[in-house]
Amino acid sequence: MKNLRYLPDSIVRRVPHAGRFRQAADATLTVASSWLPHGVDVFDREWDVLVILDTCRVDAMEAVADEYDFLAPRDTVWSRGSATREWVAHTFTQGNRAEIRNTALVTANPSSRWALLHEAEPDWPEFSKRLTGWDTVTPDAFLAFDEVWRYGPVNPYSGTVVPEAVTDRAISTWRSLSPDRMIVHYLPPHHPYGSRALRENRPLREFERDPWTALKNGTPRQEVWETYLADLRDGLDTIATLVDDIDADDIVVTADHGELFGEYGLYAHPMLPVPPLRKVPWVRTSGRGRGEYTPQLQRSDESADDLEDEVEEQLEMLGYR
Repeated sequence: MKNLRYLPDSIVRRVPHAGRFRQAADATLTVASSWLPHGVDVFDREWDVLVILDTCRVDAMEAVADEYDFLAPRDTVWSRGSATREWVAHTFTQGNRAEIRNTALVTANPSSRWALLHEAEPDWPEFSKRLTGWDTVTPDAFLAFDEVWRYGPVNPYSGTVVPEAVTDRAISTWRSLSPDRMIVHYLPPHHPYGSRALRENRPLREFERDPWTALKNGTPRQEVWETYLADLRDGLDTIATLVDDIDADDIVVTADHGELFGEYGLYAHPMLPVPPLRKVPWVRTSGRGRGEYTPQLQRSDESADDLEDEVEEQLEMLGYR
């Protein structure tokens, strides 16, 4: 029975043109998801600030929670997405437009723009564009749509924006706009896992850059897991600054989706409604309102002719291309 966990990869390896098979399967799941939303719509819950930790699993949060006093008490919810593009499309909908109009989004993840504009994978079958039932808003529907990934400082080894830049912009946005609601979308603990490399001033190791191939090739799960937790701590360290500084009464720390480390023979976060992906942390805390932090990073809204190339580059860095 234990060999069943390898069945999905085994099947794909035996299908001609496996890349096309994967694209067709992903497109089919996208179409199905667009018509069959399930899980919690976060706009139905009470919060002033919603902090998103990308790919944070429930057991990962439990593993580090005792190190942070703002991570208690803890609960869980079922997410509306198994991947960011699915969570975004089921969250930022026309039905939530009234709430979105008074919501500021500060994000390190280019998938927000990708999902809102329904920019399909380049090689997806044409039917995926014709049959999906998404009803999302566009970026200009938000009170503020701050894409920190476009201009914030990056980790030179992973190529992704550092979480401190997101905290900087979130504090500035909260003070300057006083939004009814604010969503702050951090990238950690999403791979590539770059926090240790930055701290040690070295290039990424292969299992930090591509953990899924490493796991399939025999790298111990615990080694990858500890690196994943290191990136989670990197995100939580700077979220602690956010919680200390702002005066929000109701802050929720959660995730858009989880991550698979070989469960069901799967890795990363395919668009499948399985518990390690859909069950996510839901932690309530309050801002302490100290107001001692001095933001430095200025928002850049310069229009870029090569925005499409920027999105593609970042999505490739995160393993979506």
